[in-house]
Amino acid sequence: MGDGYRVFAQDVEPLVPTEAWKRAAERFFATKLEITKAGANGASITIDGSVRRVTGRAREEADLRDALAADTRAGFTGLYDLAERRCKTVWVVEREGDVDNAALRLAAIIASVALGPILDGDALFGVRTAREKLL
Repeated sequence: MGDGYRVFAQDVEPLVPTEAWKRAAERFFATKLEITKAGANGASITIDGSVRRVTGRAREEADLRDALAADTRAGFTGLYDLAERRCKTVWVVEREGDVDNAALRLAAIIASVALGPILDGDALFGVRTAREKLL
């Protein structure tokens, strides 16, 4: 699992939607992505002058367990239900340190396309909360 942001996705398989991520970055975040070394389930992405690795995989039981624990702490926001019922894959966004705005922005961009919540350690949140954290 690593220390990255986990973004739940409604995709059946983790295939990098290069153009969709680029469009969402520009349209909703006024950000330009440069996607390099894109493979079927991963890519290196330059965002805000920093390179982050993104890897996709099938959702695992540990992802759901962690999401449920986070949603329980938050008072049951419904985001766990979304992750459990609809999201079959997870994108892991590499991050550098506890505060990594480039990685958080990238996770929010991916979540806006993937239509799933973001898991950050003990917090499960959506795109709107991610945007607020970036302010």
